[in-house]
Amino acid sequence: MAIFTIPLHTSRPTLGLRGELDRLFEHAGQPRPVAGWAPAFDVRESSERIVIDVDLPGVSAESVEVLAEDSVLTVKGEKRPRPVAAGEQLVLAERSAGAFVRRFRLPKNADAGNVSAEYVDGVLSIQITKVLPTQPRRVTVQIGRSGAAVTQEDIGQPSA
Repeated sequence: MAIFTIPLHTSRPTLGLRGELDRLFEHAGQPRPVAGWAPAFDVRESSERIVIDVDLPGVSAESVEVLAEDSVLTVKGEKRPRPVAAGEQLVLAERSAGAFVRRFRLPKNADAGNVSAEYVDGVLSIQITKVLPTQPRRVTVQIGRSGAAVTQEDIGQPSA
């Protein structure tokens, strides 16, 4: 995270607080330099699946890796900067580059063994299928040594 300091001009007392605030807000809408970069992620969920969309403009599909292991989904890759040709110099650089890693803890109903990923037009779309919740099932209870099976419906019924 970049830290910006705003020096106060103590040698120019006439500038005052208003001048310092004006100078501060002059640069408010401009992009800030960042260390590395982090792509934008959207996560959507339905009853059948979880979908994670990742914006990766300028990232080659070969440099992207998706791992699903122990209920953690890891997305990593690298965006390489464009080289500056001989005889050119970089005058302005606002596009970020570098390696990134992002991990998501998957919910219990996510099937980490059923994950697919598709990369189209600079957007990586990861789909994780959900497993259906287990339904309760009735268990037959054996009573006594005779091995006579009695279900819950039989208990409390008067005998004939």
